Amino acid sequence: MYINEYGNPDNPKLILLAPMMISGANLHDLMSPYLKGDYFIIAPDQGGHGKAGAYISADEEYRQLKAFLTDKDYKDIKLVYGASLGVAVAWRLFWDSDFNLERAWFDGVALNKSSKMAEVLVCNLFRKRKKQLDKTHVEASKSLVDWYGYDFAKMMTKNFERITLSDIDAICHACCTYDMKPLSKEQQAKLHLEYGEKDFDLKLSIKSFAKYMPDVKVVIRKGYPHCGYMAAHTREYVEEIEDFINRGK
Repeated sequence: MYINEYGNPDNPKLILLAPMMISGANLHDLMSPYLKGDYFIIAPDQGGHGKAGAYISADEEYRQLKAFLTDKDYKDIKLVYGASLGVAVAWRLFWDSDFNLERAWFDGVALNKSSKMAEVLVCNLFRKRKKQLDKTHVEASKSLVDWYGYDFAKMMTKNFERITLSDIDAICHACCTYDMKPLSKEQQAKLHLEYGEKDFDLKLSIKSFAKYMPDVKVVIRKGYPHCGYMAAHTREYVEEIEDFINRGK
């Protein structure tokens, strides 16, 4: 993990944890133009992305993030945002009583104790596409263009070029394995949870909603794929996040 920091550390702290194929720096550049408040933004490049090393595990990624936050004495967190892969680390922070976390926004997470079959299927898919990219070196993968548009797909494809097959194995395991336990009323009140209507992770998570977080109103973006609303409507998406941050003021 490589920690990108933006702004004044005295301001409210936002932690942005990006999905696979988007670095923390990419996510900051996408979201920050639409934020109206003054924040201190922590946007880590996770393993396999940006300036980070290899992706070993979600536990190792969180160990590094927690060490950074503890060393800096950043105990009060206004919001942790996680999308897809990013939620694997954000989930660990969400449960960590060493921090005072006000809000959490999770997009496109497979909330399931273990989805071994899904892990194998997704891992094989990404491995196949990685090998194709290594042969073709296209500027933007067609499947990503179909889902997210050309500019977003170009950014994701560039990141995918540096991800290794070992990274893919570890990332897919992190995305499909969660320590699930019932959320308290207080935790549920802190949480925004959403999916694209066409998101495979939604199907994996449905049973967990009633069992572990019955009071959380899950937002489903009609017609969109995995993390697709964020890519297609970034301004509106960030405005919703900021409204959520300021809710109850």
